[in-house]
Amino acid sequence: MDKETALEKIKKCLNLARSGNEHEAAAALRQAQKLMATHRVSETEVSALGVNESLAEAGATRNPTAWETGLASTVAEAFGCSLIFLGGIGRWSFIGVAPAAEIAQYAFTVLYKQLRRQRALFIKTQCKRLVSASKTRRADLFCDAWVHAVASKAATLAGKEADQDAIAAYKALHYSQTTTTNATNRNEDRKLRDKDWDAVAAGRKAGQAARLNHGVGQNDAPVGLAFREQQ
Repeated sequence: MDKETALEKIKKCLNLARSGNEHEAAAALRQAQKLMATHRVSETEVSALGVNESLAEAGATRNPTAWETGLASTVAEAFGCSLIFLGGIGRWSFIGVAPAAEIAQYAFTVLYKQLRRQRALFIKTQCKRLVSASKTRRADLFCDAWVHAVASKAATLAGKEADQDAIAAYKALHYSQTTTTNATNRNEDRKLRDKDWDAVAAGRKAGQAARLNHGVGQNDAPVGLAFREQQ
């Protein structure tokens, strides 16, 4: 059998090893250990079983904006995932115990598209007399506040400790070397004026219309998303 098939069999054996039947559990554990030795499967690979990643398109290939980074981080945390930005190809990688990664990717995509539409509307209706750079900076304030409002409403917990161990094992296998990427913050160290604070208030109000809802499925995985348009 190939390694992927072996991993699936090892996973099944390890599940049986949790059986209340002492003899059955011992036999399953021996079988798992034998398969690991035969197919040269490491303990790290076993620990990462059940973890996958799902990619979402980002708005930049390098140095994403602070507000987009904040949104991706908020969604990842809400669904118990780890987040990696894949520079060069411009993708966010949500890494979690299935099905959390797929749900997080979907949630981010939905919210990000909605925020981009509201950002464009804000620029069109509230920034008519501004030069291009000022429009962008003020729209960033709107988006920052929008994301902050969403984050404050995402009253969820990170994944269980065991899940985080599995995610760490997956990252050790697939992302052993990562570097820190600085998000683009066009308002850093700027003193905000009245109109800037108006943009913050508008973003906060719009963001309060968004909500992440989740039910409970297998392994307490979050399984739902709701979004209500701002009228």
